[in-house]
Amino acid sequence: MKRAILLIALLSSLTACVGGSAYRLYEGDPRPSTSVAVLEGAQFLRQDWLNRYIDSVRFSSVDDVMVDNNVAYNRIEIEPGVHDVHVYFYWDMGSARGLAPALVSYAASRDTLSRTLRFHARAGQVYRVMAEPHFSGDRQDITSLSHVDFWIEDQNGNQVVSRREGSYFPPSN
Repeated sequence: MKRAILLIALLSSLTACVGGSAYRLYEGDPRPSTSVAVLEGAQFLRQDWLNRYIDSVRFSSVDDVMVDNNVAYNRIEIEPGVHDVHVYFYWDMGSARGLAPALVSYAASRDTLSRTLRFHARAGQVYRVMAEPHFSGDRQDITSLSHVDFWIEDQNGNQVVSRREGSYFPPSN
């Protein structure tokens, strides 16, 4: 467990260093980093018998504003303030690209694989949306993925949305 979380943090840090454009969820011209908040989706490595995959947290909407082409963005810029961020777990499908749009739609709409997280974003801050996938078997095969818990950390590793707040709880009957 600790090893997986450490790997998540490492891959997220590497992704941040590599760069990549952020999706802007505000109108107008680009703003300086001191006047917006940045959300990054965690990434981590999953390995099956033959292949390695990089799974990640993706953003489908913020305050009911859809993120266009959300698979392409691991970072989003938002205005400071309180936001409802809808995230989902996106698994790398390797060469099975033909199913990609259907699987993204499926993941973004499932309570077990997505969550809406409410938090207060501060200008100039970078936040990371973390995820912990839970598998029903010993192998971390995507077919045995039962649910995913999410939380948000600030750039110092402090939880701004706790694991408990972002955990999946099966509906009681």
